[in-house]
Amino acid sequence: MQFRVLGTPGIYDDTRRCGVRLTSPKQRVLLGALLVRTGTPVPTDELIRELWGEDAPEKAGNALQAHVSRLRQHLVEAEPARANSPRLVARGAGYVLQARPDELDSVRFRLQVTRARRQLENDPGGASVLLRRALSLWRGPALDGGPHGPLCAPAAARLEEERMLALEDLCDASLRMGEHQRVVARLEELVAAHPLRRRLREQLALALQRCGRPTEARAVQDSPYRGAEHAGLGSRAVLPGNVRLLSQAAAGRSTAAPLAHPAAPEASAAPEEPGHELLRLRMRVEELTSQQRMLRSEMDRLLTLLEARTGARDRDSA
Repeated sequence: MQFRVLGTPGIYDDTRRCGVRLTSPKQRVLLGALLVRTGTPVPTDELIRELWGEDAPEKAGNALQAHVSRLRQHLVEAEPARANSPRLVARGAGYVLQARPDELDSVRFRLQVTRARRQLENDPGGASVLLRRALSLWRGPALDGGPHGPLCAPAAARLEEERMLALEDLCDASLRMGEHQRVVARLEELVAAHPLRRRLREQLALALQRCGRPTEARAVQDSPYRGAEHAGLGSRAVLPGNVRLLSQAAAGRSTAAPLAHPAAPEASAAPEEPGHELLRLRMRVEELTSQQRMLRSEMDRLLTLLEARTGARDRDSA
């Protein structure tokens, strides 16, 4: 059994090799809310807020119970052997969904990205393979995109940030392998869509310079979005993102000095302003938090394997 949150929340039956069809959008929202707290009881009132927001029906508790019952039935139909020990059960004043870490696509994504980062410096080719494999797990915006409630909104934001960091790592691997011609168009698209991501702009500037386009590289480095970063604007700021317009604005500056490496700060550069420093620190905290979750998931997986092997030995010796 596989549980999916990297896209529309869903369930995939490994045995039948097909998805488990959920009969209503509310069941998908419910599944996503339970999956972001896998193995932990989620209080009924939080699930009601996630499914209906401030417009919960008068008998929302009964309606939630009906959705839970149908979702549990789908799970039992996909795993008949677990009819007497269902994954989705009531516990306390809420519900809990049991799933092993290796059954979650988000955990598999994080583990592969972690392994890729260990190889990035010494084996960018191997890191690139792992990153592409990790990114191929995505089927759309995290948890189906769109508006989310208090359970899914922060989880979706974290997953989307992890996806962007993995894309940046993949571009880094391509540049380390000398594939600047191949990656430059993709970087232009990414910078246009995410103009406030400094690392992407630095990667694009490096790729442009290596492609023999120093004027455009300098335009990217000198873009007005640097000021937006320093002003403390987040990545959701509504700003135009056409990198080619920035390049054209710099036309005629062909005598601009080539960049040794766009990531290297100039000696006369002013110190980073507080807004930019806060943005950088926030991204670092998110990265460390993600790594901590991945380590915890890997530990849970290893403990599960250890318990299974210990149980098998006990049965053999009985």
